[in-house]
Amino acid sequence: MAVASALVILTIGLLMLALPGSLSGLVGFVLTFVALPTLPLFGVPASGGLTIYSLGFLSSMALWFVIGHYASLRALRAVIASWPEWRSEFGPLAIGLALGSLISLGLAGLILGVL
Repeated sequence: MAVASALVILTIGLLMLALPGSLSGLVGFVLTFVALPTLPLFGVPASGGLTIYSLGFLSSMALWFVIGHYASLRALRAVIASWPEWRSEFGPLAIGLALGSLISLGLAGLILGVL
């Protein structure tokens, strides 16, 4: 479920990047970085290329899988576990991961002198 959510966010972000306009481009860029939080580890947006984006995609999907699995293990501590329990465990982890990715992107922008 976590990987599927990330893929949906990535698809929306890429569609927003394809639309004309600076606001849709900004929203699409942010959504792409939320869906692929390991891209800053590979130097994106300062560097690019198919290999870097592929490694970022694969490592991000693996990270979302691990976080989703960890949330499911924590949710199973309850006597009766279902999707609401998983969502309550997954939510803070996903928010932390997304904020960490966006903060690293902001710091990279400050260091590069873009912001």
